Amino acid sequence: MSALAKLCLSLGYEVFGSDDNDSENLHELKKLGVRVSLPCDKNAINECDYFVYTIAVGQNSNVVRYALDLGKIVYERAEFLGLIAKNYQKVVAIAGTHGKTTSTALIGEVFKIAGKKPTVHIGGDALNLGGNLLIGKREFFITEACEFNRSFLHLQPTCALILNIERDHMDTYKDELDLQNTFAQFAKNSTEVVILNGDQINLKNYKNCKKIITFGFNKNNDYCAKNIRSRKGKFSFDCYYLSEFIGRVKLNILGRHNILNALGCIAVARYYNIDFCDIVAGISAFSGVNRRLSLLKQVNNITHYHDYAHHPTEIKTTLETLKLLKPKRLIALFQPHTYSRTLALMNEFCSSFDCVNFLYILPTYPAREEYKFGGDALDLFYNLNGSVNCAYYSNFYSLAYELDNSLRAGDCVVWLGAGDIDKIAEKYLENRKKA
Repeated sequence: MSALAKLCLSLGYEVFGSDDNDSENLHELKKLGVRVSLPCDKNAINECDYFVYTIAVGQNSNVVRYALDLGKIVYERAEFLGLIAKNYQKVVAIAGTHGKTTSTALIGEVFKIAGKKPTVHIGGDALNLGGNLLIGKREFFITEACEFNRSFLHLQPTCALILNIERDHMDTYKDELDLQNTFAQFAKNSTEVVILNGDQINLKNYKNCKKIITFGFNKNNDYCAKNIRSRKGKFSFDCYYLSEFIGRVKLNILGRHNILNALGCIAVARYYNIDFCDIVAGISAFSGVNRRLSLLKQVNNITHYHDYAHHPTEIKTTLETLKLLKPKRLIALFQPHTYSRTLALMNEFCSSFDCVNFLYILPTYPAREEYKFGGDALDLFYNLNGSVNCAYYSNFYSLAYELDNSLRAGDCVVWLGAGDIDKIAEKYLENRKKA
């Protein structure tokens, strides 16, 4: 939402808005000239021409109902993003259960280095781009395309990139077939090309698309990675296109999974005729996104990371990546995100923490949801207990006391989750001395 607000300012709109909580994003918006209120200022709604809300607030909230009763033109965030995208000649939309934010920022960095002057709209703060929005010219609009609530169907991209498809947001979808069909519909909405992870996605569902390009580790893909090497968790590989070697690529971010993100980026950039030298330069310069395997602090020779991982596959991938750094012990703290996800993917969550030495489970971050029986953090603890060394802590001060007494030099600690666990981590670390 904050990126959309900044984007509207750049397009000449007067913008005002509200939030329930103060934040750095709000302070940034105020400096840019947005009128911000805590909580909502109904006088601002009286003045507006367009009212945009996030699904996290919900259509039945008091402020949304107030705007509707006034006869204002009301859009949910995804609808409005679709309208904004129509201001640009070419729209690159990045979808997938995992990796959207990193890939959007990575593609943005490559296009920036290539001199394409893209406008890039990201669901996180990209370190290279200086935040969640890069304002460029009107030729390229690069944006995340989220599958929650079928939001990405409001976009009509020229290029659709699908990184992967796994069970998630099952409060939105009837079943996995419904999920798969909706991704296929998103792809069908692309007017030029669809770029797919050929290792993981069933291409039969995409036969009605105009043009398909595939990428992955399998040599049968259009783009594939060979001769993969790792140094301290950062990977390099030879990139092949249609079985022909086109160059060596070196990543500056942790994790083997980012090879796939890089291949998707390469496929997008080459489709738009970006020179491979610029692609390699952009990928090697890219230093990541905040809250994606971000190094928080090193205290008493204990290294703390944070990662946004909140789906079992993401958690497993993050933990396996940190294992490559060969810590003495790997300690995880996990804040489950939404009751519906925990309930739907309980079995998968229970097999995601196998490589940790100890796991601390924090209370669920409910986001937009009400409590659901069987989907609470305590339910996860009870299901895990016995197979993984773990404990549940509902109180920050008890948790902090336990960490102070149990962490040892050489430990790697990772704070996992998409809620406010980053704030909990910062609170814990702010009074601990640097190493």
